[in-house]
Amino acid sequence: MKDKNKKLMIVVASLLLVIGVSFAYFTVSIILKGEGSKVDFTTATLKGSKLVVEGNLVFDDIDMYPGHQNVSSIKVTATGDNELIPYHVIWEGENGLNTPLNYVVYKTSSKVDVSVQCEKEQEVMNGAKMYYEECSIQNVESLGSVVAEGTIGEGKVKEILVKDEFITASPTGEEVYYYVILEYPNLEESQNGDIGNSFKGEVTVSLSETEPDINIIAAYIEQEDGTYKEVSEIPQSGYTLNIEKSVCNNGATVGWDYDDDSIKVKSLTKSGTSCYLYFDEQLCTGRACNIILSNKNIAVRTDFSTVLTEDTTGTVYLANTSKGTTYYFAGNPTDNWVKFAGFYWRIIRINEDGTLRLIYSGKDKPEITGTIAVGGGDFSGRIGDNAYVGYMYSVGSLRGLGTSSMIKDSLDSWYQNNLLNYKSKIDGNAGFCGDRTPSTSSDSINNSGGTGKITTYYAAYVRLWTDKLPTFECSDSSDLYTTSGSNAGNGALTYPIGLISADEVAFAGGVRGLSNTNYYLYTGQYYWTMSPWFCRSEDGRAMVARINDDGSIDGGWVENMSHGYRPVINVKSDVQLVGTGTSSDPYVVVGARSILFCRSTNG
Repeated sequence: MKDKNKKLMIVVASLLLVIGVSFAYFTVSIILKGEGSKVDFTTATLKGSKLVVEGNLVFDDIDMYPGHQNVSSIKVTATGDNELIPYHVIWEGENGLNTPLNYVVYKTSSKVDVSVQCEKEQEVMNGAKMYYEECSIQNVESLGSVVAEGTIGEGKVKEILVKDEFITASPTGEEVYYYVILEYPNLEESQNGDIGNSFKGEVTVSLSETEPDINIIAAYIEQEDGTYKEVSEIPQSGYTLNIEKSVCNNGATVGWDYDDDSIKVKSLTKSGTSCYLYFDEQLCTGRACNIILSNKNIAVRTDFSTVLTEDTTGTVYLANTSKGTTYYFAGNPTDNWVKFAGFYWRIIRINEDGTLRLIYSGKDKPEITGTIAVGGGDFSGRIGDNAYVGYMYSVGSLRGLGTSSMIKDSLDSWYQNNLLNYKSKIDGNAGFCGDRTPSTSSDSINNSGGTGKITTYYAAYVRLWTDKLPTFECSDSSDLYTTSGSNAGNGALTYPIGLISADEVAFAGGVRGLSNTNYYLYTGQYYWTMSPWFCRSEDGRAMVARINDDGSIDGGWVENMSHGYRPVINVKSDVQLVGTGTSSDPYVVVGARSILFCRSTNG
């Protein structure tokens, strides 16, 4: 080997003495220890978060010569409630050697198997015996880039190996790994002065008070043509962060905190992290709807005379009403599943106010076909008057609210038993439309009829049978069923639960008289909607719109027709959702999982 690689040199008087030298004379004792198997940090500054350091940082090699290397790992785990914890990775101890030691630090998000193999070498040159080691590190390429390097000098030392690190505590524990490669360097001059000396210390984590420094390199807002324009300030309103396009370096990720409408940087581990932020025009009000609409294609339907059967996953449809914009699902999407109150639901649409309209879709598992209902039976069980098409009705009145229908009583009871504990997350203002606008003509709406035994074609009949033009409008507030105290509708409901409208079925892909077994509202069973359909003059027998067992829309007599009851509710716009909306990973309303409780009984 070349002279510059022959480092530990002992000059002796004769070749015989050189050969007889024992290895023990050249031993440098180096012991680097961690703080045992576990170290807990719990301080007031951490607000209850816990930082746990684990590792096997022990250099207990003996007979080490210049060139020796060793590698050890340390795992840092932060457990808490999404708190950002600043810290340093430090070495503290005493270096009794004249030779500074070199260190290199790597950082990974998962454990990597790395090992060092060293071979002791010796050579005789010019009457001197050279002792050194040659080392190779296996799998070092899997450690990625070096995050810190330097030297540990002579004497008592507290060396910060990696400065200003950050970890975000999570309830399940956020983990990061550090790999420290320590080298007793092979210098070009004699290192005899190190013989008999020692190096000892420990590597651990020290909390710091450093505030994270984030550099926003650029912010961009979406234009009408879909391109982005750079802006000098982050928009304060009207936009939502595009999480997919926004990026940060140093492994950090960007999110949006809907609780306080602020940007949240996750996995922040380095001060000086740089981010590029992209903002899309906000499509709706409330955090729930923006999560659902994130990265969705927005489309418009104009033809409602044919069924919609396509896989529409990733697409929502837009419609403008007098109240604003509503976004609805149609066709056969696989990304409109919700888990709420222990039950599965499908999203019908995002209402104009940002609330979510959901239809019941299973108890123990997400159900697509079969008896997807919470009960069944007649709609009102009465005959002889137009009034019985109403979810609530008064005989002799077009839009009376004096009596509850059979189906309403059943749904109210189900709500009491299953949803009452979740009322804080259920909206009572968006309401449910049971449009009782009458017509004595099936060709157009003339606002005549609707009482007694007069032949009446209700508005939904004309819109969906004759015109094939559904609407999200509820033309009369007396037909918009909302809860008592609501600022809209009739305020007649005790509980905010209802049914889907026939118009909403048409928007989803159903058509009067046409089979559709391939859209998300098809179940293979008959079930009721809330929309009045028809009443005949001979006996005052009335119909309400239903979904048939082949997925088509039609009318069903309100008595002697045992059809399914599928509840519909509106969930508030500010609920927090997690999940992706698939049946296996539904949107889950945070804080609204099923609650188990016991009722005491006497006797």
